[in-house]
Amino acid sequence: MSTLKEQIKLVPHSKGNALTFIHQYLAQNDVRQKTVIDVSAGSGYVANLWHKAGATVRAFDMHPDILRSDALTCSPIDLTKPLPIASNSADYVLLMETIEHIPDQTSLLKELTRILKPNGLLIITKPNNSSMSGRMANVWVEAERSDMFLSNEAEVIGYDDQHLYNGRVYLCNVQRLRTMASLAGLRYRAVYANQLSVSSLVWFVFFGAYLYLRSFLTFKKMAKHAHNDREKEVLREQHQLNTHPTVLLHKHLCIVFSKL
Repeated sequence: MSTLKEQIKLVPHSKGNALTFIHQYLAQNDVRQKTVIDVSAGSGYVANLWHKAGATVRAFDMHPDILRSDALTCSPIDLTKPLPIASNSADYVLLMETIEHIPDQTSLLKELTRILKPNGLLIITKPNNSSMSGRMANVWVEAERSDMFLSNEAEVIGYDDQHLYNGRVYLCNVQRLRTMASLAGLRYRAVYANQLSVSSLVWFVFFGAYLYLRSFLTFKKMAKHAHNDREKEVLREQHQLNTHPTVLLHKHLCIVFSKL
């Protein structure tokens, strides 16, 4: 019998750390009888996991014929347009490895908020360009990793020649994602640990203390000029997220927001 790591390696166009996070999340949370909408289902690995955990799952993808499932079907969707999904209909919405491919991310987040029930949860996974390694890569080549340039107009990827999509042209950092989510009516809840990045740990040894100090001093300076308690609360949240050990030191970003 194959191990979990071996199974995950066989999933096309997915990140192992994101899939491992979903396994861990489902092991720790009872999702039976919850309604889950996966708007970027791909081959259906994640959607099938939620189905097996007892959730009612609706799967969508821009290439619905890619889905592989005996229990689920997949409907077509265009995440750059209004979504054909009823408002207040989902307990969970999944956006796995997708937001970095979407140009108007705030509009997408507003649509995902619309289809969530009050207090419903949006789970996003994406490359962690806010880690120490990612921040240094931005200094050297303005990309998520120092051994690659930012996705460009020639980078069109896909499952095969008939199932294509853009590269990670619209990769955003965790601060920008938090702000866009807030503008869409969502509230940051948690960021989840996955795999420690050795290169991020090395950079942290050299620059971690300065980063913490610089972020704290920036927070104190801006909080002094804040107009109200809400503005101070937002600044404090930004500082805490900017110095979050998981954000700084882990390879992937697995983050959860809730509908206000």
